[in-house]
Amino acid sequence: MAFSIASILLGSSLILQVASSALPTSSRCCNLLDAEFRGGEKVVFPQTTEYGVLNTYFAPTSQQTPSCIFSPADTFDVSRAIKLFTRHSCKFAIRSGGHHYNAGWASINNGILISLSNLNKVIYNPTSKSVFIGSGNRWRKVYDTVEPHNVTVVGAQNSDVGVGGFLVNGGVSYLADRYGWAVDNVRDFEVVVADGRVLHANKDENKDLFRALKGGSSNFGVVTGFTLDTVKSNPVTNLYVTYPESSYDVLIDEAHQYFVKEEDVDSQVLFVFSLYFKDGVASNNYAAVLVYTDVMDLTNPPKVFTPFLDGEVPSSGVYVSGANKTLGSHGHQLAGVQHSGGRTTRQTVSIFPDAQLLKQFNKIWIKTAEEYKKIEGLKVDLLFQRIGKQWIAAGNAKGGNSMGLTKPVVILWVQPHWTSARDDEAVAELTTKVITRFEKAAKDAGKLSDFEYLNYAGPKQSLMSGYGTESIRRLQSVKAMYDPKNVFGTLLPGGPKVPGLY
Repeated sequence: MAFSIASILLGSSLILQVASSALPTSSRCCNLLDAEFRGGEKVVFPQTTEYGVLNTYFAPTSQQTPSCIFSPADTFDVSRAIKLFTRHSCKFAIRSGGHHYNAGWASINNGILISLSNLNKVIYNPTSKSVFIGSGNRWRKVYDTVEPHNVTVVGAQNSDVGVGGFLVNGGVSYLADRYGWAVDNVRDFEVVVADGRVLHANKDENKDLFRALKGGSSNFGVVTGFTLDTVKSNPVTNLYVTYPESSYDVLIDEAHQYFVKEEDVDSQVLFVFSLYFKDGVASNNYAAVLVYTDVMDLTNPPKVFTPFLDGEVPSSGVYVSGANKTLGSHGHQLAGVQHSGGRTTRQTVSIFPDAQLLKQFNKIWIKTAEEYKKIEGLKVDLLFQRIGKQWIAAGNAKGGNSMGLTKPVVILWVQPHWTSARDDEAVAELTTKVITRFEKAAKDAGKLSDFEYLNYAGPKQSLMSGYGTESIRRLQSVKAMYDPKNVFGTLLPGGPKVPGLY
């Protein structure tokens, strides 16, 4: 959406002006923090075993070198730290699970890393049908806590993803068509704001902050805990169907029909295409992941999946990767497949559903990747799925969020994998080039959406500007109330930022 940043800036007094020469060194900030907590185990420094354990990430491409790492034991520790950071202009980063691939979003060089891993309570309340989740958890513990009670949560597809970053950036879930974004299912946020106050944001308290935190990322404070709705734990089935390259066009035609019809709220189809290079020679793999979030008879699959299974789209094989199991068991299985430690990155683009454009994207993706085929161990994935009317409506029914989506879109993301750090720059160039060419093709076709899903976005994308003018103005207003000096825009340098304040 086009709007004037200058007009939004008029009258804003949110920009924190701090001369760089006045900032204390990060080592001094670490010493001040260590003194605040009287030494001990909460502040650890480089060249210690604890530092190495805490400074680990799913992808080494996102790892940086903080001057020290702070591990608060509870929300009040976070409050004390934020007061100190604000008072002494100390730069910091916040890490929940460390699963995002962008360096600087949950990591920092020459600053303080707040590791939330000790904020790991998960408390199920059967009376209120809710669960309190400390933001340092991963979804594995959440699923394992609630699912023995025949309930689950609208959580991540991969159990090893951290709770905090996943939720404040939106949260894609297999249950989203029925319940909306994962963050739409938050009842209450426990959050430490810029002046160190510990607040609760919900439909009754701090209502403006409540909505802003639904997709507003880390712009308003450190979220230390979430209270989520629980939902009925229906059986979930996951089918992985592969297709030869010759089936691509008809596969996309059926994908488009699935996107626009939205017949079954219990279904979700994710398309996963991979391009492998070995000795400069490419090979393709095309697949559809068919997920059904209710009881499924494998001998008589739901009608919505028929085109992908009955030979109308010629397939190479159908694999059952989980039949009528819990959502958590699928998350655990995916976590076992998606191993940490490999070099990877992502960038995203969203379009309004269009079959011809998706066919064009396939040619762009392959042609661009071929330009980089000599990169060691290169594999380039192209994935896409629908965010449809049912998904958007479910979120609106729960009070809405900050992401500004009003029309169905298809979100796509390009995710390369490679072997060596020496190729990091070249792979970043490849990823940007693919997305730039996608954007041009979509814009030329009149099908480009400004929306960018934060958890799939690259570090230099427009990010939250795609939320739209109304949402951005609302976010700016909330910033003025809860972070008037823009602490979480300047002292927290990484991650998505509210447009118009920088």
